[in-house]
Amino acid sequence: MVTISASRVRAAAASVMQRTTKSEATILAEAKATSADRFDVFLSHSRMDRKLVLGAKQLIEDAGLTVYVDWIADGEIDRAAVDKDRAALLRTRMAQCDALFYAHTPNASLSRWCPWELGYFDALKTPDEQVYVMAIVENGETFTGQEYLGLYQTVDPATYKPSPKQVTRRPDPLDSVAARLLRDRWGIRGPML
Repeated sequence: MVTISASRVRAAAASVMQRTTKSEATILAEAKATSADRFDVFLSHSRMDRKLVLGAKQLIEDAGLTVYVDWIADGEIDRAAVDKDRAALLRTRMAQCDALFYAHTPNASLSRWCPWELGYFDALKTPDEQVYVMAIVENGETFTGQEYLGLYQTVDPATYKPSPKQVTRRPDPLDSVAARLLRDRWGIRGPML
């Protein structure tokens, strides 16, 4: 089982802060300004873990991946609100991401949104390998999460390899035309129709 030490995540956050004289608020504002509409990773997390999230985001970006964090990309949303507008925005954003990393900390189990995001993304994306638990633990601790987290692999962004993109073939409109011609003109019926 892969775990990530909280000290490693905090060090990544500190390195972001040390590379610049900018404040945390300025760094986050700039990240928001350069936000995209497609992301490799949706980072599900507790809003109470702000510094850990900044470090986790940096570790994911250090691995060459783009990452969506709601309060960075969509800062104007009310993170405490549990309502249809927020859910609609999160659904849209999850559809723009290839994988979900569930940042597991003690605060994640208290979140109103983390379990919902995990379940929604699991149903949205196939195969199941698109959902991972990023188990952030204090030094010396082991990862023990809620039972349902055992359904997913744990991940370290440094060693993560994206699953190949699943290509879904759209039905060709000519297929249905050909099927109708075969059925109507020549009376051919069968499983191919």
